[in-house]
Amino acid sequence: MTMMSTIEHSEINLFEVRISKIAGRYLVFDPDALAVLRRRENTTGTLVGTTPQQPTQNLFLGLPVELRPEEAYALARKGSAHIVDDVAAHGVALSSSNTEARSMYIDHLRQSKLIAQHALAERAALRAAPVTAYQSQNEAGVRCPLSNDNNSYSLANDIIACPDDNRHISTVGLLALTPVSSSFLLLWNALRLSNMQLDPVAALCGFLLGRGNYMTPGLRFGAQYSVYPGDPLRFHAHFMANEYGWDEQIAVLDIVGGGRLATAVKKAFLLGGQQPARNSLPSSVRTYSVEWAAM
Repeated sequence: MTMMSTIEHSEINLFEVRISKIAGRYLVFDPDALAVLRRRENTTGTLVGTTPQQPTQNLFLGLPVELRPEEAYALARKGSAHIVDDVAAHGVALSSSNTEARSMYIDHLRQSKLIAQHALAERAALRAAPVTAYQSQNEAGVRCPLSNDNNSYSLANDIIACPDDNRHISTVGLLALTPVSSSFLLLWNALRLSNMQLDPVAALCGFLLGRGNYMTPGLRFGAQYSVYPGDPLRFHAHFMANEYGWDEQIAVLDIVGGGRLATAVKKAFLLGGQQPARNSLPSSVRTYSVEWAAM
């Protein structure tokens, strides 16, 4: 485990997961943080990242993971995560006046690169050892690719073995380290949005997540959420859910269409909303299930 992953993992154990707010989108870049969200908070999000070599492909997506606003707000209210204005936080951390933080971050990247280079060099040397031993047993030998006679040579991954003069030219030094997140650069509480600034939505989302359900976008089934009783990789969705205001008028056509569609794909149509506090009763979330039975 590299020093960077160790620092980030310890930060996750001590504090909440950092959610980066960038251009109105809520993104998580740290793979360790995503593991915590999936295992502990029943939150999967949606992979939206792609590789620089193939920016147009959209079949095999990777980091970062995008969370829906209601998921981010529900996690922040629960205390499992905090939302950071990412652009402003990096502007402060990398400002010309904050030279100490910049130098520490650069030193951290250099040390992480050295650790990665050392690990790759050891692995390459282990892989090249059998090839070198085999070459030493051949009386004819194999000419070094750097010599004038380039008839044959041996290449074991990123180590070039030259039996003539026992030299090893390594390409490990060409390694360029790209950090997966900037957790080391930003303080865990840097420019975090307070709970007072959170949009007062996501009552149904927080209610379902708090009861062990997983949720994914339900657009392909004509609803806001697909609700799973466990990890979506292991279970089918049980509900197609929509959230409404407590006093909001719900069109009958929406109930009929949602109920029939959800029933057709072997799911129940769930309606939910937050009931406001009245008299001595606190605010609570109420849910109702609609299943299309017959005409």
